[in-house]
Amino acid sequence: MKSFWLLFAAILLVGAVAVAVVLLATSDVSTSEALAPGPDAAPSAPGARPLSSITLPPGGPAPPQLPVAPNQFGPPAPTPPEDSWEAVPLTARAASMGPVGGAVGRGLNELKDLVGACFDEDVQARHGLTRFTQTQDHAPMPDSGTTVLMLQIETRAGGARIVDAPLETRGGASDGLVACAQRVLRGQTFEVPGATAGDRYRLLYPLLP
Repeated sequence: MKSFWLLFAAILLVGAVAVAVVLLATSDVSTSEALAPGPDAAPSAPGARPLSSITLPPGGPAPPQLPVAPNQFGPPAPTPPEDSWEAVPLTARAASMGPVGGAVGRGLNELKDLVGACFDEDVQARHGLTRFTQTQDHAPMPDSGTTVLMLQIETRAGGARIVDAPLETRGGASDGLVACAQRVLRGQTFEVPGATAGDRYRLLYPLLP
């Protein structure tokens, strides 16, 4: 009988040991699966810290800022008053002005010698202190080296008149040359059959010898 109980106790001990081994093995597998990174996780360098825990040292450089795209469109140009010369469209060809342009073009050809005399140095010296006018456009033409006057032309019954010839681009012209040419052109009248009063034009006029 005593040997029977010894055998029974030995069986119980072996069973307890086997159960303990199974439990320990299962616990190790569960722990390793919980700690293992997922398939999409990126490997981290040894000693790496999450970005949220990194702070810049006091007095260090500021974090980089994304560049801001410059404003591609500035404020629109102000609209000139309706009754101003700046509100009149400009043209570079007298022919585009119809019958008025034809008459003005012929008249300017006849004035060529008088305008050409302004290129004389003595004539320029005599007009050197004479004040001259300039255009008042919000965005004048870029100066490409050529002297350009802006003829302001107004029609009247049967004709047209150059009201003024303000300077648009100076080029290499002296004050005396500009003032002399304006004196010649200002007030010139041209016959335009069939013209009526009230129309206005602006014509580019290169000042050439």
